[in-house]
Amino acid sequence: MLSFFRGGALAAGVIVFAAAGAAAAQTVSRPSTPFIIHPVVLDDSERVAASPAALLSQPASSIRAARLDAEAAAESAGWFKAKSFPAGTLMFGAYAGDRWSYCAVAESRSRWWASDQFICYIDEDNDGRFDSAIDSGSPFNGVALLVFNVGMSRPLPTPVPYTRIDAVDGPTIDYAIGFSVVRPYRRRNQPIRPATFINVYPAFRAGNGALAALSGPGSGRLPLQDGQTATIRMMGAEIKILGVNEDNSVRYRVVRTMPRQIDQIIMQLTTTTVYY
Repeated sequence: MLSFFRGGALAAGVIVFAAAGAAAAQTVSRPSTPFIIHPVVLDDSERVAASPAALLSQPASSIRAARLDAEAAAESAGWFKAKSFPAGTLMFGAYAGDRWSYCAVAESRSRWWASDQFICYIDEDNDGRFDSAIDSGSPFNGVALLVFNVGMSRPLPTPVPYTRIDAVDGPTIDYAIGFSVVRPYRRRNQPIRPATFINVYPAFRAGNGALAALSGPGSGRLPLQDGQTATIRMMGAEIKILGVNEDNSVRYRVVRTMPRQIDQIIMQLTTTTVYY
């Protein structure tokens, strides 16, 4: 385990149907590739956000990135058989067992994180050329920087040159501080009761735009003073909640953004087998 691991977790589930027997579940956990949360220029103007949503978003990238210097075939990994990646394609670094790989998606996709499958390339002899490719599976919970499965490595027809680049110049996704407003239960036709708490949590923004919330340290529930105000401090950021509207949107101001930092999470995949 690396020293900068904070202990957050992101979980996913799969259901498998099989004949005979009782239902059974198995959970597999593994650390993510470390990622960098990059700083942004502070905008301290008053803003409004609906609930649930992100109060603050900053770019995050793998700690490694690369750029293809020549066209790379994708058929070796067994997916996208008629496709290839052009020179100039940006790739993010991901663990592939005890080796580094650099991952990309088919060029026909309009957004790099929206693909169903990643193809990851490995420089077997560290000579600046990719020698093999692997199927890394789907982005974990839709978060492109999180590679959970690593398939079989297959040799490329021809080694492909690449260049290591600064992490900030590689593919990035949003790392966010999300929130939701909590109000006491009310019966139909009763007046809206004042909000009591605001839930806050770190999250990645997935390919469909939704927030993939992280559990563990950093997540929590803060009381709202008079149902309106609170101060959120998370990941080095500070956010002032100035008021809560009846539709649960909030008025707020960012006092301090997240500083540059390296983080890592635990990915948990639970497979439930249902017998019939």
